Amino acid sequence: MKRYSVMCLSLLFVGTVALVCFAQRPSPSPSPSTSPANEGREKFDETMPLQPIDRFDGRAALKNSKLLAAGQGQIQMTLRNWGIPNRQRIDKFPEQGFLIVQVRSGEDMYTVIDGQRQKRAVDEFFTVPSGSTLSIETGNDTVDLQTLAIKPAK
Repeated sequence: MKRYSVMCLSLLFVGTVALVCFAQRPSPSPSPSTSPANEGREKFDETMPLQPIDRFDGRAALKNSKLLAAGQGQIQMTLRNWGIPNRQRIDKFPEQGFLIVQVRSGEDMYTVIDGQRQKRAVDEFFTVPSGSTLSIETGNDTVDLQTLAIKPAK
């Protein structure tokens, strides 16, 4: 009987030690930066650098007589694909000039063009006037954009 008691106590001790060693760590208590009051500011991850894929970069000649007379007979056109990870906020989109943008994929995306915020859908086209500021916010889905930038040729 004594031997049985010692064996049970030993197993109980080993089980307790194993539970303590391999138990899950408790989740940290919410800090002030993740409180509901700051939720809007914390919904984006650290900004990742954008790396576009160039599809076309060249000049096009215009046949408009008024533009030719003004010395603006050529334009620079750049076609790029942009992959923007989820939970990102791009305060100033790096592409310059008059932009024609197509949302190729990504369900949860908002754009802010000159302070006007709008939800965008897949396969939607929109334009950004030259000199305007374009900001992009992605939710829980990665977004792929295709941009055509048109600028006067130098």
